[in-house]
Amino acid sequence: MVNEVPDISRVVLQRAQTLSPRMRQIRRFLHQAPELSEQEFATTAYLADRIAELDLTPQYAGGRRGVWADIDGGAPLPGRRVAMRGDIDALPLQTQLEACYASQTAGVMHACGHDAHATMVWGATAILKLMRDAGELPTTFASRSIFQPAEETSTGGIHMIDAGALQEVHCAIALHVDPSRNVGTFGFRDLAFTAGCDVFEMELTGTAGHGARPHLTGDTVGAAAAWIHEVYSRLPRSYDARDPIVVNVGQIQAGAAANIVPAKVSLSGTVRTLSLEAAGHAKDQIDRISQALQLRYPVEVKVTYGRHTPPVINDPLINAAFRIAAARVVGEENVHQIDQPSMGAEDFAFFGSKVPAAMMRIGVAGIEIGQQPLHTPTFDIDEAALPYGAAALALAAIDLR
Repeated sequence: MVNEVPDISRVVLQRAQTLSPRMRQIRRFLHQAPELSEQEFATTAYLADRIAELDLTPQYAGGRRGVWADIDGGAPLPGRRVAMRGDIDALPLQTQLEACYASQTAGVMHACGHDAHATMVWGATAILKLMRDAGELPTTFASRSIFQPAEETSTGGIHMIDAGALQEVHCAIALHVDPSRNVGTFGFRDLAFTAGCDVFEMELTGTAGHGARPHLTGDTVGAAAAWIHEVYSRLPRSYDARDPIVVNVGQIQAGAAANIVPAKVSLSGTVRTLSLEAAGHAKDQIDRISQALQLRYPVEVKVTYGRHTPPVINDPLINAAFRIAAARVVGEENVHQIDQPSMGAEDFAFFGSKVPAAMMRIGVAGIEIGQQPLHTPTFDIDEAALPYGAAALALAAIDLR
Protein backbone atom coordinates (compact mmCIF):
# COMPACT_ATOMS: atom_id res chain seq x y z
CA MET A 1 0.00 0.00 0.00
CA VAL A 2 2.92 2.38 0.56
CA ASN A 3 3.72 2.35 -3.14
CA GLU A 4 0.10 2.52 -4.41
CA VAL A 5 -0.11 6.31 -4.91
CA PRO A 6 3.14 6.81 -6.86
CA ASP A 7 2.42 3.70 -8.94
CA ILE A 8 -1.01 4.99 -9.93
CA SER A 9 0.45 8.43 -10.61
CA ARG A 10 3.03 6.97 -12.98
CA VAL A 11 0.43 4.89 -14.77
CA VAL A 12 -1.87 7.88 -15.24
CA LEU A 13 0.93 10.13 -16.47
CA GLN A 14 2.22 7.51 -18.90
CA ARG A 15 -1.23 6.93 -20.35
CA ALA A 16 -1.86 10.68 -20.60
CA GLN A 17 1.31 11.19 -22.62
CA THR A 18 0.46 8.22 -24.85
CA LEU A 19 -2.98 9.70 -25.51
CA SER A 20 -1.59 13.18 -26.17
CA PRO A 21 -1.64 12.92 -30.01
CA ARG A 22 -5.26 11.74 -29.96
CA MET A 23 -6.25 14.55 -27.62
CA ARG A 24 -4.61 17.04 -29.96
CA GLN A 25 -6.65 15.65 -32.86
CA ILE A 26 -9.91 15.89 -30.92
CA ARG A 27 -9.23 19.41 -29.71
CA ARG A 28 -8.37 20.59 -33.22
CA PHE A 29 -11.51 19.04 -34.70
CA LEU A 30 -13.63 20.79 -32.07
CA HIS A 31 -11.81 24.06 -32.65
CA GLN A 32 -12.43 23.88 -36.40
CA ALA A 33 -16.14 23.11 -36.01
CA PRO A 34 -17.46 25.32 -33.17
CA GLU A 35 -21.15 25.64 -32.34
CA LEU A 36 -22.92 28.35 -30.39
CA SER A 37 -24.79 27.80 -27.14
CA GLU A 38 -28.09 25.94 -27.61
CA GLN A 39 -26.89 24.65 -31.01
CA GLU A 40 -24.30 22.01 -30.03
CA PHE A 41 -25.90 19.08 -31.87
CA ALA A 42 -22.95 18.14 -34.09
CA THR A 43 -20.47 18.67 -31.23
CA THR A 44 -22.52 16.36 -29.01
CA ALA A 45 -22.68 13.72 -31.74
CA TYR A 46 -18.93 13.94 -32.33
CA LEU A 47 -18.16 13.52 -28.62
CA ALA A 48 -20.65 10.66 -28.35
CA ASP A 49 -18.70 8.92 -31.12
CA ARG A 50 -15.47 9.51 -29.20
CA ILE A 51 -17.11 7.96 -26.13
CA ALA A 52 -18.21 4.95 -28.17
CA GLU A 53 -14.66 4.74 -29.51
CA LEU A 54 -13.66 3.83 -25.93
CA ASP A 55 -16.30 1.06 -25.80
CA LEU A 56 -18.38 3.16 -23.42
CA THR A 57 -22.07 3.94 -23.75
CA PRO A 58 -23.00 7.58 -24.38
CA GLN A 59 -26.01 8.91 -22.49
CA TYR A 60 -27.64 11.89 -24.17
CA ALA A 61 -29.27 14.85 -22.48
CA GLY A 62 -32.54 16.28 -23.79
CA GLY A 63 -32.58 17.22 -27.46
CA ARG A 64 -29.27 15.36 -27.89
CA ARG A 65 -27.44 18.44 -26.64
CA GLY A 66 -24.89 17.26 -24.11
CA VAL A 67 -23.76 13.75 -23.33
CA TRP A 68 -22.14 11.76 -20.54
CA ALA A 69 -20.54 8.36 -19.94
CA ASP A 70 -19.87 6.24 -16.85
CA ILE A 71 -16.92 4.08 -15.84
CA ASP A 72 -17.19 1.60 -12.97
CA GLY A 73 -14.37 -0.27 -11.28
CA GLY A 74 -16.48 -3.37 -10.74
CA ALA A 75 -18.23 -2.84 -7.41
CA PRO A 76 -19.08 0.87 -7.12
CA LEU A 77 -20.70 2.16 -3.96
CA PRO A 78 -24.22 3.57 -4.36
CA GLY A 79 -24.18 7.35 -4.63
CA ARG A 80 -20.37 7.54 -4.82
CA ARG A 81 -19.70 8.62 -8.40
CA VAL A 82 -17.22 11.41 -9.25
CA ALA A 83 -18.29 13.73 -12.07
CA MET A 84 -15.74 15.34 -14.40
CA ARG A 85 -17.30 18.17 -16.38
CA GLY A 86 -16.21 19.81 -19.61
CA ASP A 87 -18.23 22.43 -21.50
CA ILE A 88 -18.60 22.35 -25.28
CA ASP A 89 -20.14 25.59 -26.64
CA ALA A 90 -18.33 28.38 -28.49
CA LEU A 91 -18.62 32.16 -28.75
CA PRO A 92 -20.07 34.48 -31.43
CA LEU A 93 -16.67 35.78 -32.47
CA GLN A 94 -14.84 35.85 -35.81
CA THR A 95 -11.50 34.10 -35.50
CA GLN A 96 -8.25 35.81 -36.43
CA LEU A 97 -6.13 32.69 -35.99
CA GLU A 98 -4.05 31.61 -38.96
CA ALA A 99 -3.49 28.09 -37.63
CA CYS A 100 -4.44 25.07 -39.71
CA TYR A 101 -7.10 24.23 -37.13
CA ALA A 102 -8.72 27.70 -37.09
CA SER A 103 -12.51 27.85 -36.97
CA GLN A 104 -14.20 27.02 -40.26
CA THR A 105 -17.50 28.54 -39.10
CA ALA A 106 -17.92 32.22 -39.89
CA GLY A 107 -18.48 34.35 -36.80
CA VAL A 108 -18.04 31.49 -34.32
CA MET A 109 -14.94 30.31 -32.48
CA HIS A 110 -13.76 28.56 -29.32
CA ALA A 111 -12.35 31.65 -27.64
CA CYS A 112 -12.86 30.44 -24.08
CA GLY A 113 -11.16 27.05 -24.25
CA HIS A 114 -14.24 24.85 -24.13
CA ASP A 115 -12.73 22.70 -26.87
CA ALA A 116 -9.79 22.07 -24.54
CA HIS A 117 -12.04 21.44 -21.53
CA ALA A 118 -14.02 18.79 -23.41
CA THR A 119 -10.82 17.24 -24.75
CA MET A 120 -9.22 16.97 -21.31
CA VAL A 121 -12.35 15.29 -19.91
CA TRP A 122 -12.25 12.86 -22.84
CA GLY A 123 -8.57 12.26 -22.12
CA ALA A 124 -9.27 11.54 -18.46
CA THR A 125 -12.07 9.18 -19.53
CA ALA A 126 -9.73 7.32 -21.88
CA ILE A 127 -7.09 7.01 -19.16
CA LEU A 128 -9.59 5.61 -16.67
CA LYS A 129 -11.09 3.19 -19.21
CA LEU A 130 -7.65 1.82 -20.10
CA MET A 131 -6.84 1.44 -16.41
CA ARG A 132 -10.11 -0.34 -15.73
CA ASP A 133 -9.50 -2.78 -18.55
CA ALA A 134 -6.01 -3.44 -17.17
CA GLY A 135 -7.35 -4.02 -13.64
CA GLU A 136 -5.56 -0.93 -12.32
CA LEU A 137 -8.58 0.83 -10.79
CA PRO A 138 -10.01 0.21 -7.31
CA THR A 139 -13.14 -1.95 -7.51
CA THR A 140 -15.13 0.78 -5.74
CA PHE A 141 -14.24 3.34 -8.39
CA ALA A 142 -17.06 5.11 -10.26
CA SER A 143 -16.82 8.18 -12.48
CA ARG A 144 -19.01 10.14 -14.87
CA SER A 145 -17.65 12.22 -17.74
CA ILE A 146 -20.06 15.08 -18.55
CA PHE A 147 -19.86 17.10 -21.76
CA GLN A 148 -22.10 20.08 -21.12
CA PRO A 149 -23.60 22.53 -23.63
CA ALA A 150 -24.53 26.20 -23.17
CA GLU A 151 -22.08 27.35 -20.53
CA GLU A 152 -21.85 30.80 -22.07
CA THR A 153 -25.60 31.36 -21.67
CA SER A 154 -25.69 29.80 -18.18
CA THR A 155 -28.39 27.35 -19.22
CA GLY A 156 -26.33 24.22 -19.87
CA GLY A 157 -25.65 23.24 -16.28
CA ILE A 158 -29.35 23.19 -15.43
CA HIS A 159 -30.05 21.41 -18.74
CA MET A 160 -27.69 18.57 -17.77
CA ILE A 161 -28.91 18.39 -14.17
CA ASP A 162 -32.52 18.16 -15.35
CA ALA A 163 -31.48 15.33 -17.69
CA GLY A 164 -30.12 13.34 -14.73
CA ALA A 165 -26.38 13.92 -15.19
CA LEU A 166 -25.83 14.26 -11.43
CA GLN A 167 -27.84 11.24 -10.33
CA GLU A 168 -25.68 9.03 -8.06
CA VAL A 169 -22.92 11.69 -8.22
CA HIS A 170 -21.43 12.75 -4.87
CA CYS A 171 -18.93 15.38 -6.10
CA ALA A 172 -17.85 17.19 -9.26
CA ILE A 173 -14.58 18.63 -10.61
CA ALA A 174 -13.70 20.79 -13.60
CA LEU A 175 -10.82 22.68 -15.17
CA HIS A 176 -10.72 26.06 -16.88
CA VAL A 177 -7.88 27.13 -19.16
CA ASP A 178 -5.86 30.16 -18.04
CA PRO A 179 -3.65 32.02 -20.56
CA SER A 180 -2.00 33.97 -17.73
CA ARG A 181 -0.41 30.74 -16.43
CA ASN A 182 2.34 28.72 -18.05
CA VAL A 183 1.84 25.20 -19.34
CA GLY A 184 2.66 22.75 -16.56
CA THR A 185 1.06 24.84 -13.80
CA PHE A 186 -2.32 24.93 -12.07
CA GLY A 187 -4.11 27.53 -9.93
CA PHE A 188 -6.40 26.68 -7.02
CA ARG A 189 -8.54 28.59 -4.54
CA ASP A 190 -10.86 27.49 -1.72
CA LEU A 191 -14.40 28.86 -1.37
CA ALA A 192 -15.27 31.83 -3.65
CA PHE A 193 -13.75 31.08 -7.06
CA THR A 194 -15.93 33.01 -9.52
CA ALA A 195 -18.71 35.54 -9.06
CA GLY A 196 -22.40 35.03 -9.41
CA CYS A 197 -24.08 37.06 -12.13
CA ASP A 198 -27.57 38.50 -12.60
CA VAL A 199 -28.54 39.87 -16.01
CA PHE A 200 -30.99 42.78 -15.81
CA GLU A 201 -33.03 44.85 -18.23
CA MET A 202 -34.35 48.33 -17.41
CA GLU A 203 -37.05 50.03 -19.42
CA LEU A 204 -37.75 53.70 -18.81
CA THR A 205 -40.81 55.31 -20.42
CA GLY A 206 -42.14 58.86 -20.48
CA THR A 207 -43.67 61.52 -22.70
CA ALA A 208 -41.82 62.07 -25.96
CA GLY A 209 -41.26 65.50 -27.43
CA HIS A 210 -39.05 68.03 -29.16
CA GLY A 211 -35.46 68.43 -28.03
CA ALA A 212 -36.02 72.21 -27.85
CA ARG A 213 -38.64 71.77 -25.11
CA PRO A 214 -37.44 69.03 -22.73
CA HIS A 215 -39.55 70.54 -19.94
CA LEU A 216 -42.63 69.22 -21.73
CA THR A 217 -41.26 65.67 -21.93
CA GLY A 218 -40.27 62.89 -19.60
CA ASP A 219 -36.59 63.71 -20.25
CA THR A 220 -36.08 59.97 -20.62
CA VAL A 221 -32.43 60.08 -21.66
CA GLY A 222 -31.55 62.40 -18.78
CA ALA A 223 -33.44 60.12 -16.40
CA ALA A 224 -31.59 57.06 -17.75
CA ALA A 225 -28.25 58.84 -17.30
CA ALA A 226 -29.18 59.69 -13.72
CA TRP A 227 -30.20 56.05 -13.09
CA ILE A 228 -26.88 54.75 -14.41
CA HIS A 229 -24.89 57.25 -12.37
CA GLU A 230 -26.80 56.42 -9.21
CA VAL A 231 -26.51 52.66 -9.68
CA TYR A 232 -22.79 52.89 -10.46
CA SER A 233 -22.03 55.11 -7.47
CA ARG A 234 -24.50 53.80 -4.91
CA LEU A 235 -24.26 50.02 -5.14
CA PRO A 236 -20.54 49.62 -4.37
CA ARG A 237 -20.74 52.15 -1.52
CA SER A 238 -23.86 50.69 0.10
CA TYR A 239 -22.36 47.31 1.01
CA ASP A 240 -19.28 45.90 2.68
CA ALA A 241 -16.40 46.46 0.25
CA ARG A 242 -14.93 43.10 1.28
CA ASP A 243 -17.93 41.45 -0.41
CA PRO A 244 -17.85 43.30 -3.75
CA ILE A 245 -20.69 44.31 -6.04
CA VAL A 246 -19.74 45.00 -9.67
CA VAL A 247 -22.44 46.48 -11.90
CA ASN A 248 -22.15 47.13 -15.62
CA VAL A 249 -24.55 48.59 -18.17
CA GLY A 250 -23.58 47.01 -21.46
CA GLN A 251 -26.39 48.08 -23.78
CA ILE A 252 -28.37 51.31 -24.23
CA GLN A 253 -31.09 51.78 -26.82
CA ALA A 254 -32.77 55.17 -27.19
CA GLY A 255 -34.09 57.53 -29.80
CA ALA A 256 -34.07 57.83 -33.56
CA ALA A 257 -33.07 61.45 -34.12
CA ALA A 258 -30.84 64.05 -32.51
CA ASN A 259 -33.63 66.57 -31.92
CA ILE A 260 -36.20 64.27 -30.30
CA VAL A 261 -36.64 63.28 -26.67
CA PRO A 262 -37.61 59.60 -27.03
CA ALA A 263 -40.55 58.00 -25.27
CA LYS A 264 -38.52 54.98 -24.22
CA VAL A 265 -34.98 54.13 -23.18
CA SER A 266 -33.89 50.51 -22.69
CA LEU A 267 -30.80 49.37 -20.80
CA SER A 268 -29.33 45.97 -20.05
CA GLY A 269 -26.39 44.90 -17.96
CA THR A 270 -25.06 42.65 -15.25
CA VAL A 271 -24.64 42.63 -11.48
CA ARG A 272 -21.83 40.42 -10.20
CA THR A 273 -21.30 39.39 -6.59
CA LEU A 274 -19.44 36.74 -4.61
CA SER A 275 -22.34 35.95 -2.27
CA LEU A 276 -26.08 35.54 -2.49
CA GLU A 277 -26.41 38.11 0.30
CA ALA A 278 -24.63 40.76 -1.78
CA ALA A 279 -26.78 39.86 -4.80
CA GLY A 280 -29.94 40.33 -2.77
CA HIS A 281 -28.71 43.67 -1.45
CA ALA A 282 -27.87 44.85 -4.98
CA LYS A 283 -31.36 44.04 -6.24
CA ASP A 284 -32.91 45.86 -3.28
CA GLN A 285 -30.82 48.96 -3.94
CA ILE A 286 -31.65 48.94 -7.65
CA ASP A 287 -35.33 48.82 -6.73
CA ARG A 288 -34.93 51.77 -4.33
CA ILE A 289 -33.03 53.82 -6.94
CA SER A 290 -35.69 53.10 -9.55
CA GLN A 291 -38.50 54.17 -7.22
CA ALA A 292 -36.68 57.36 -6.28
CA LEU A 293 -36.07 58.21 -9.93
CA GLN A 294 -39.78 58.12 -10.62
CA LEU A 295 -40.26 60.83 -7.99
CA ARG A 296 -37.64 63.08 -9.58
CA TYR A 297 -38.62 62.59 -13.24
CA PRO A 298 -42.02 62.14 -14.90
CA VAL A 299 -41.10 58.63 -16.05
CA GLU A 300 -41.94 55.02 -15.30
CA VAL A 301 -39.09 52.61 -14.54
CA LYS A 302 -39.37 48.84 -14.86
CA VAL A 303 -36.46 46.52 -14.00
CA THR A 304 -36.57 42.81 -14.78
CA TYR A 305 -33.99 40.09 -14.22
CA GLY A 306 -33.12 37.34 -16.66
CA ARG A 307 -30.79 34.45 -16.11
CA HIS A 308 -29.04 34.08 -12.77
CA THR A 309 -25.75 32.27 -12.29
CA PRO A 310 -24.68 31.63 -8.68
CA PRO A 311 -21.04 32.00 -7.63
CA VAL A 312 -18.69 29.03 -7.85
CA ILE A 313 -17.84 28.12 -4.27
CA ASN A 314 -15.08 25.53 -4.17
CA ASP A 315 -15.61 22.90 -1.52
CA PRO A 316 -12.38 22.81 0.56
CA LEU A 317 -12.24 19.00 0.84
CA ILE A 318 -12.89 18.36 -2.87
CA ASN A 319 -10.51 21.18 -3.75
CA ALA A 320 -7.76 19.73 -1.57
CA ALA A 321 -7.97 16.36 -3.32
CA PHE A 322 -7.98 18.05 -6.72
CA ARG A 323 -4.97 20.20 -5.78
CA ILE A 324 -3.02 17.18 -4.53
CA ALA A 325 -3.79 15.31 -7.75
CA ALA A 326 -2.50 18.24 -9.80
CA ALA A 327 0.65 18.37 -7.67
CA ARG A 328 1.30 14.70 -8.43
CA VAL A 329 1.14 15.58 -12.12
CA VAL A 330 3.30 18.73 -12.27
CA GLY A 331 4.95 18.97 -8.84
CA GLU A 332 3.82 20.85 -5.74
CA GLU A 333 5.86 23.92 -6.72
CA ASN A 334 3.79 24.31 -9.89
CA VAL A 335 0.39 24.39 -8.20
CA HIS A 336 -0.26 27.96 -7.07
CA GLN A 337 -2.70 29.63 -4.74
CA ILE A 338 -5.08 32.08 -6.47
CA ASP A 339 -5.25 35.10 -4.19
CA GLN A 340 -8.43 36.73 -5.48
CA PRO A 341 -11.60 35.27 -7.00
CA SER A 342 -12.64 36.13 -10.53
CA MET A 343 -15.63 38.42 -11.02
CA GLY A 344 -16.48 36.50 -14.18
CA ALA A 345 -19.32 33.99 -13.99
CA GLU A 346 -19.17 30.24 -14.65
CA ASP A 347 -22.20 27.96 -14.78
CA PHE A 348 -20.29 25.06 -13.22
CA ALA A 349 -21.78 26.82 -10.19
CA PHE A 350 -25.05 24.97 -10.83
CA PHE A 351 -23.24 21.65 -10.32
CA GLY A 352 -21.74 23.07 -7.12
CA SER A 353 -25.20 24.03 -5.88
CA LYS A 354 -26.20 20.35 -6.01
CA VAL A 355 -23.05 18.48 -4.92
CA PRO A 356 -19.68 19.46 -3.39
CA ALA A 357 -17.54 20.67 -6.29
CA ALA A 358 -14.24 22.30 -7.19
CA MET A 359 -12.76 23.99 -10.23
CA MET A 360 -9.09 24.71 -10.87
CA ARG A 361 -7.32 26.76 -13.51
CA ILE A 362 -4.80 25.10 -15.81
CA GLY A 363 -2.00 27.03 -17.49
CA VAL A 364 -2.07 27.00 -21.30
CA ALA A 365 0.53 29.66 -22.10
CA GLY A 366 3.54 28.38 -24.02
CA ILE A 367 6.57 30.22 -25.32
CA GLU A 368 5.04 30.94 -28.73
CA ILE A 369 1.31 30.33 -28.27
CA GLY A 370 -1.44 30.46 -25.66
CA GLN A 371 -0.86 33.89 -24.13
CA GLN A 372 -3.76 35.81 -25.71
CA PRO A 373 -6.67 36.66 -23.38
CA LEU A 374 -9.90 34.69 -23.20
CA HIS A 375 -12.81 35.87 -25.37
CA THR A 376 -10.56 37.46 -27.99
CA PRO A 377 -10.30 36.52 -31.69
CA THR A 378 -6.66 35.47 -31.33
CA PHE A 379 -7.15 33.17 -28.33
CA ASP A 380 -5.41 29.81 -28.58
CA ILE A 381 -3.73 27.30 -26.28
CA ASP A 382 -0.45 25.44 -26.15
CA GLU A 383 -1.71 21.89 -26.58
CA ALA A 384 1.07 20.55 -24.37
CA ALA A 385 -1.31 21.41 -21.51
CA LEU A 386 -3.87 18.77 -22.53
CA PRO A 387 -2.20 15.66 -21.01
CA TYR A 388 -1.56 17.55 -17.75
CA GLY A 389 -5.23 18.39 -17.44
CA ALA A 390 -6.41 14.91 -18.36
CA ALA A 391 -4.02 13.32 -15.84
CA ALA A 392 -5.06 15.68 -13.02
CA LEU A 393 -8.75 14.97 -13.62
CA ALA A 394 -8.17 11.20 -13.73
CA LEU A 395 -6.06 11.15 -10.55
CA ALA A 396 -8.55 13.33 -8.70
CA ALA A 397 -11.42 11.08 -9.76
CA ILE A 398 -9.55 8.06 -8.39
CA ASP A 399 -8.77 9.80 -5.09
CA LEU A 400 -12.31 11.13 -4.63
CA ARG A 401 -14.06 7.80 -5.22
